[in-house]
Parts: sequence; C-alpha cells; structure tokens
Amino acid sequence: MGVAMPVIFFKLNYLDPGSGSLLVQLLAAGLIGGIGILLKMFWGRIKAFFKGEKYAPPQPAAEEEPRETEGE
Repeated sequence: MGVAMPVIFFKLNYLDPGSGSLLVQLLAAGLIGGIGILLKMFWGRIKAFFKGEKYAPPQPAAEEEPRETEGE
C-alpha cells in the first residue's frame, strides 16, 4: 500500500489538453446554466423593471370545486 500511493498520486499530477478542455467546458456550462436559471427565476421582475411597473408575483389558480375520487 505504501508503494501504490505515490504511483497513484504521481499520475494525478498530469492533465493533458483533452482533460483541461473538458474542465473548461464543465465550468462554462455551469456558469451559463446558472445564469439561465437565474434569468428564468427573475424574468417577471426584470420585465416589470424595464416596463416601469411594480412586480406582482403570479397567484396560483384556485379550484372552484374539490375533486372527487372515483371510489366514493
């Protein structure tokens, strides 16, 4: 075990261009995806800001009658 650890550690010190490219792509996808999710979450506020209106969050639609199950 004492001999295997330095060999494994030595192999982890090397990153070839393909691995570096993969890491850059993962970081870029994470950042772009995160920005996209933030825009989706705050789109109503952003739109209201540029229109000069006050943001009112959408209200869930209320059901008129409660649903009945088939067994009753």
